[in-house]
Amino acid sequence: MTDRRQWVEHLYRTHGHAVLRRARRLLGNLDDAHDVMQDVFLALHKNGDKFAGRSSVTTYLYSMATHASLNRIRNGQTRTRLVAIEASARTGVAPPTGAMRTLAHQILEALTDEEAELAVYLYCDELTHPEIASLLGCTPRQVGERARKLGERIDRIGERVA
Repeated sequence: MTDRRQWVEHLYRTHGHAVLRRARRLLGNLDDAHDVMQDVFLALHKNGDKFAGRSSVTTYLYSMATHASLNRIRNGQTRTRLVAIEASARTGVAPPTGAMRTLAHQILEALTDEEAELAVYLYCDELTHPEIASLLGCTPRQVGERARKLGERIDRIGERVA
């Protein structure tokens, strides 16, 4: 166990700042980001044997930080705040209120965790399909198909709640 502890401590020292930055980017809140960073490295300490080496440690930690952040934003209030912050940052327009906020909340609540993860990679991070494929462990073509289905799902949800 000491070897794993040393390994995690080394990763924390060398990659902790990147995990924190990733969590802060998704959560928009430094306190929550610190909690996520701690969760990531605690999970790595407990389940480090799940890292199979199929990707780089950096990619693995990025994915862990994304999953932990998405878990943190499962409740509708935080998801809505995330959309509002992202929309404001991307457009320079004040965060949505009223009907727009309600619509964004309803759409995000209807997405599965996998769909929410893909949506973050596509719309928040603006990653390419090959970049997303490396994170999800699939091909860029599969990412394209999932993105198409996600877009259709968002359209259906929007029509249903509008």
